[in-house]
Amino acid sequence: MNRESVGAVRSEELNKPGRLAGFLAGGLWPAALFLGAYFLLSIAVRLMLPNALTLDEAEQALFSQYWLAGYGPQPPFYNWVQNAFVSVIGISLFSLTLPKFLMLLLCYLFFGMAAREIDARPAFAAMAMLSLLTLPQLSYMPQQDLTHTVAVLMATSLFLYGLFRTLVRADWQGHVIVGIAIGIGMISKYNFALLPASAVIAAFCDREWRARLFDPRVLLAAIVCLVIVLPHALWLRGNFDLATSGTIGKMVEANAPHGVVRIARALGSLMLACVAFGALTVAIFAIAFKREFMRSLKAGDRWTRLLALMMAVGLLGVIFVILFTGTTKITERWLDPYLLPLPLYLLLKLERAGVDTTSHLRRFVPVFVVIMLVTLVPLAGKTLTGGLTGGYTRINYPFASVAEALKAEGRPAVIIAAGMNLAGNMRLQFPDVPVVNAEQPIEGFPAPDAMKGPVLVIWTDGGRAAGSTPIDLSSVAALGLTASPAKSLSLPYSYGDGKMQLNLGYLWLR
Repeated sequence: MNRESVGAVRSEELNKPGRLAGFLAGGLWPAALFLGAYFLLSIAVRLMLPNALTLDEAEQALFSQYWLAGYGPQPPFYNWVQNAFVSVIGISLFSLTLPKFLMLLLCYLFFGMAAREIDARPAFAAMAMLSLLTLPQLSYMPQQDLTHTVAVLMATSLFLYGLFRTLVRADWQGHVIVGIAIGIGMISKYNFALLPASAVIAAFCDREWRARLFDPRVLLAAIVCLVIVLPHALWLRGNFDLATSGTIGKMVEANAPHGVVRIARALGSLMLACVAFGALTVAIFAIAFKREFMRSLKAGDRWTRLLALMMAVGLLGVIFVILFTGTTKITERWLDPYLLPLPLYLLLKLERAGVDTTSHLRRFVPVFVVIMLVTLVPLAGKTLTGGLTGGYTRINYPFASVAEALKAEGRPAVIIAAGMNLAGNMRLQFPDVPVVNAEQPIEGFPAPDAMKGPVLVIWTDGGRAAGSTPIDLSSVAALGLTASPAKSLSLPYSYGDGKMQLNLGYLWLR
């Protein structure tokens, strides 16, 4: 073999994708296996931490005791899924963690399936799936404390798949998928409603796709959606204030200004939320593709126009919400259904500019791996170094030790706890005992035959006067139980310095 032949072989070897990149280039399922391993590692990291719950986990633990058509400010889809897992495998940290990462994996998978409808190359679907890692809402935030948001992200990806499928081949299966996605999305987060509306407007602007909006099979999608949404819609009709007050309250700052100043502040908040949502993705693509990225900004086709219009109309809808609801604060999680297509939009723009994005997969794999590893660190890091930094998380609360101390005094028949986080953690530590959140009791729960002594009443002690309790016990007075003197319980935080302690007050009704 001559020198030129040897040089050609070496050049070919250098240009071959790395082993991992070559595996991922196989398409949808190799990428799904890779992401599945990442989420299994995420679950393992969470299970290695103390057996105490974040706020969202505590809410799910508490609500898993009963099936309702509505639970409060958040729609019930995630609660229903969570309850199904708890019904099958029992209440545990594992059963509280598994649904979130399973939905997250489905979000990536459906997104890849949506991309495959536009470009059938296996490597393009993999590239689209993995590019979601560049969105903090899909990589960093779920590692911290998200539930309902993960459900709406999954529904958004499923909707994109169904939408693209109906635009490409217009079969009845695609319309069923669209109906399922809209139904799930509507009972995951109320702001999802703007997404199908934006898709209708965007499709209407394309002459050929406009006819798809009048396909009789659209009625099939509507029926499927209605069947899914109806139970919660009936509940919502009688509980509208309860369902909307929490969300609107979060979007309006205390002592907010009025008039033009309020609108300007809200629009500024929206701009910052857009930057927080997509700036990392845009920066990574711009650095990776350099001049090609700048050139791609002028390229496009009907698919890029569709996605651009959908994102623009979604954001325009948010602006209308700002104008008419008194909103002053927008966070990036409220933009999830509208901006999730951003990575796919950028990939398609590059492709239409003549760039083979799949050939760059090898360069992106180290970026994806670094993001995966980095996102696993913060929650565990903050928890394990709490004693050094003084910055404790709710996972540092020593609820396992609290439960041991309380169980030494007896087994309660019912627990009444003050606050969602405390009540959810009591539910985890006492899995066979009905737990009531004194700040948000559920009518008819627990069942009358369960309301007997002894009843454990527990609250977070914030320097309250000795012997006092923040919980109104009039609802259990009819049981004829006698209250014991209030006691205090102070235990050091897990991985703490021994100085910071969780202080609880409690009493028994016997």
